Amino acid sequence: MDWPPYVVALRLYALAETRWPEIEAHYLPTNLLRLSPATFCNAVYAWCVKYMGPEDREKWDLMLTAPMPGQEKRPPTESEVEAEGAAFMDLLNYEATRKSDGGRTGPG
Repeated sequence: MDWPPYVVALRLYALAETRWPEIEAHYLPTNLLRLSPATFCNAVYAWCVKYMGPEDREKWDLMLTAPMPGQEKRPPTESEVEAEGAAFMDLLNYEATRKSDGGRTGPG
């Protein structure tokens, strides 16, 4: 897990496990366990930062995105950059094709 969103999600899930009664009570009557993983993480994050000032929030965000213990933050390799760039261009091309044919193009 060396990509920041995964580290953030892991930390937010760990925090939710530790502080579950408080988080669940804050969002009554919403069933947090029925939310998508991204929305669940957003709810936990919002609960955490609700009363933080800008300086504390910045420190919190840095802590969330820091490498896991024992791992170093490293820049992506050239092949990773190329692969991500190609995947992004594929997505752009797919969306352009989908929009140009009125949304009839499906995945695959």
